[in-house]
Amino acid sequence: MKAALLERVGRMAMVDVERPVIAQPDEILIRTKTVGVCGSEIHAFHGTHPYRKAPVILGHEAAGEVFAVGKAVKKFQVGDRVIVDPQWTCGKCAYCLRGDINVCPSKRVLGTANWQGAFGEYFVAPEEAVFHLPSNLSYAQGSLIEPLTVGVHVARRANLQAGESVAILGAGAIGGLLSGVCHTQGAQTVIAADIKQHCLDAARERLGATHDFLLPDVQVAEKIKRVSDGGVDVVFITADDGSLVNLGIEIAKRRGRIVLVALLTEAPLQFVAYPIISKELQIVGSLMSSPADVEKAIDLAASNQVDVEAIATHRLPIEQAQRGMELALTKDDQAIKVILGF
Repeated sequence: MKAALLERVGRMAMVDVERPVIAQPDEILIRTKTVGVCGSEIHAFHGTHPYRKAPVILGHEAAGEVFAVGKAVKKFQVGDRVIVDPQWTCGKCAYCLRGDINVCPSKRVLGTANWQGAFGEYFVAPEEAVFHLPSNLSYAQGSLIEPLTVGVHVARRANLQAGESVAILGAGAIGGLLSGVCHTQGAQTVIAADIKQHCLDAARERLGATHDFLLPDVQVAEKIKRVSDGGVDVVFITADDGSLVNLGIEIAKRRGRIVLVALLTEAPLQFVAYPIISKELQIVGSLMSSPADVEKAIDLAASNQVDVEAIATHRLPIEQAQRGMELALTKDDQAIKVILGF
């Protein structure tokens, strides 16, 4: 089969590799139709991801068609349109048993060395990670459900309540969809900040942001406080810039929450602890999602409560994976989300 291989840092190459096979009775072989390029893939492209390392077939925002099923598979049959939660977990640890599969210590993640990703023409997934794609959603929209799922999980980690105010620092694919999630959950003020105006435009025009600020701006903290009655209840750090954590600490209300979403792998974070102590702030981590988040994201997309197409700016054939990665990295040509197709 054909696949786009991250051959080395900064270099994608089209290769022919063996098609994966079903090895266990609960596995499903899926033919990839579309796959999004995620920020984690860009980290791998840059050589800064903690475990996505070249050479590797990346790709985890996948939508496709069931090509074959194992003998124990009950919910799916050949020809079904599906999406995948890119987490293959043990199913036995305390975290898995209580539904927190995203923090399973032994899980595998699609698009890594130990689970070949959807930048290939076919990939295998366990039945528990596969979900039906609603008939009113295209495959491309299906590939956007995984980043929407992250937004759902992030809002849940923040314990976001109706009527609260939020600031989303980084309005790319995840930040934009998170804006939509916050809007559907009744956030009164949804502030987006980013270095790219076209990302802010999508968040404001189609995803429920009530205010947007172009960065860098030395006065942005005061501007955000001015439109949020002195500060926001929740700050989401959705851009890979450690300095935004300090901005988040400054603009958060007393007893506010700061949720770290971006990987922030470039350098250690540096901030003064006293403002966190004096305002009794919470700093919260968020990693991927749970099956309940996937189900909610599917509903939000299928009902058009969140316009997932708002971030879909480029569709390219898999043979143009190099260009797709570069667009996702630079956001040139008004890029937000790049979707590769087979």
